[in-house]
Amino acid sequence: MRVEEIVVERGYTITKDGIVFNPKGKEVGMIYNQGYIKVSIRVNKKTVHFLAHRLQAFKKYGNKLFVKGIVVRHLNGNKLDNSWENIAIGTNSNNMMDIPKEIRIQRAIHAASFKKKYDNKAIIEFYNSCRSYKKTMEKFTISKGTLHYILTSKNGI
Repeated sequence: MRVEEIVVERGYTITKDGIVFNPKGKEVGMIYNQGYIKVSIRVNKKTVHFLAHRLQAFKKYGNKLFVKGIVVRHLNGNKLDNSWENIAIGTNSNNMMDIPKEIRIQRAIHAASFKKKYDNKAIIEFYNSCRSYKKTMEKFTISKGTLHYILTSKNGI
């Protein structure tokens, strides 16, 4: 049984405004480091967490939430807004398109800044020609650890 099914079975509810209540009618949930509202419960003597937006999606879409490749979307981009109107399901691609274009561009530029630092192919070819860690490290001004990673990594090239 999935956690969303367990919490519904135990009497947890979520309002159309996205507020979670425990079976005793007390509002529950806290913001955790990813920016979503999380609730913790005990299941078989273990602490289990569920996310408010997933509970709202389960309430709204039922088992469609559990289809492979489906994610919960916050249509307005606000992770704290778990209201009925703001929650939808879709693909990860749909979810990315919910992010304003300017922010998507900023994130793409940031990600592109992490391009490969070294020409791994040239490093491997040089090392194979001289078989010397020391010479290769000096030529490319890289550490022994970096050279070892490049030479042994399946993603080296």
